Amino acid sequence: MLRELAENPPCIECGLCREACPIFTILRQEHISPRGLAILADQGVASVVFYQCTLCRSCRVICPVGHDPAGESIRADLVARGVETEANREMIANIRQYGNPFGPLKEGEIPKRLTCC
Repeated sequence: MLRELAENPPCIECGLCREACPIFTILRQEHISPRGLAILADQGVASVVFYQCTLCRSCRVICPVGHDPAGESIRADLVARGVETEANREMIANIRQYGNPFGPLKEGEIPKRLTCC
């Protein structure tokens, strides 16, 4: 069972999270793995690479210490610092203006693309 975020232990850099990560499974790049992102976060790096995470938390489920990547709070900090992707900027603008991440939709229209991260 996942622990509350208040009990978020630090990453021990074992790397078990990498194989549970859907993004690392496809891209096979360490800096995009949960361990790589944890190291970058600990170093205070502000980069759009944090938007590669799907926020699925598969890494936390397999992590032996239950480290949570805290992707939402990292992204909130990045947005506050002006570090975000154009797609993320568009998604936030759509939510604020239209109440959804897709932008203007007609009644019953199914969106053809999702603007995200």
